[in-house]
Amino acid sequence: MRNGFLDDLPDLGIRPVKRKKRKSAPEQEPGNVVVKYVRVKCPKCGGLRVPVYNSEHLPIRYHRCADCGFCFKSVEEPA
Repeated sequence: MRNGFLDDLPDLGIRPVKRKKRKSAPEQEPGNVVVKYVRVKCPKCGGLRVPVYNSEHLPIRYHRCADCGFCFKSVEEPA
C-alpha cells in the first residue's frame, strides 16, 4: 500500500489479520431488562446529596457531597 506516506520504509510482508465477527447479543424487550441501582452516599458523612461533577472518564465518576463538601469517586462495575 503506497500512498506517499512513509514510502521509504521496506515492505515487511505483513498482512492484516482477519478477525472473527462477534456474535451480537440477543435482543431483549425493554420491559425485561433489570439493572441493579445502588444509591451513592458520601463515605464521610453519609449524606445522599452527592451530585456528579465529572464523568468524562467512565466508568469512573467524581462526586462532591453537597452537605460536607467531601470529594470522592465511584466506579461502575461491569455487568
